[in-house]
Amino acid sequence: MSKSKDSLPHINHIKQWPHVLAVTGALGSGKTEFVLNLASALKKQGESVVIADADIINPYFCIRQVAQTLEEEGFTVLTPPEAAKWSDMSVLNPAISKAIIDDSRRLILDVGGDAVGVRALIQFAPDLIRRECLLLLVVNAFRPQTNTPELVDAMRRKMEALCGLKVGALVSNCHLMDRTTPQDVVQGLEIVVEAGQLMNLPVTCAMVDPSLLEGCRSLLTSGNTPLWPLERFMRRPWEGESMWSSPSAPLT
Repeated sequence: MSKSKDSLPHINHIKQWPHVLAVTGALGSGKTEFVLNLASALKKQGESVVIADADIINPYFCIRQVAQTLEEEGFTVLTPPEAAKWSDMSVLNPAISKAIIDDSRRLILDVGGDAVGVRALIQFAPDLIRRECLLLLVVNAFRPQTNTPELVDAMRRKMEALCGLKVGALVSNCHLMDRTTPQDVVQGLEIVVEAGQLMNLPVTCAMVDPSLLEGCRSLLTSGNTPLWPLERFMRRPWEGESMWSSPSAPLT
């Protein structure tokens, strides 16, 4: 496992990723928070970023909840048409097709969790394959669907069979919400790294709450998985009316 050199030590590597990125993961994996952190990091590097909401599984905790704020921060956001925005129908914004082939802007697709959710990508699969889309699987090893390397592998296989794309890398986002300790982060990362070894896939980074960063660094002794301090941009429904964690604080 890894020692973190600094915040976002892997940003140069990320900038070399393909033009189109798709992010998926089981319910509770934190994939949407990862999408927002990834978009923010790329925007800080001067990139123009399009965020496409392709989550047909959970329309109540997803990009469309914060689309207006994202647009105010300078992102282009593609959400489902108004009539289907809050449904779980497989209806996506047709502008995604144009965004896939637009070389002037980076596209990040937030794809619904679990194997069924990736079906939303089927309609775009030919273009995504031609554009060498990188499909990232966000893993929280404390969720029952992904708490062993074998279960992570099983989920990956189902996803790939349903959407026609191949997962290219894993992201570790292991947490127990507000009860997470540095030991939990390290324990979860071990499972994700083992899953990556089983599938011959890299673990591109490990997301960690900034308050736990130093504790995690002290526990990690080897390896090359960077730690990425995770900024929370969304609130859970019981934390208040706003789904935006800090309305006055911009993403950049």
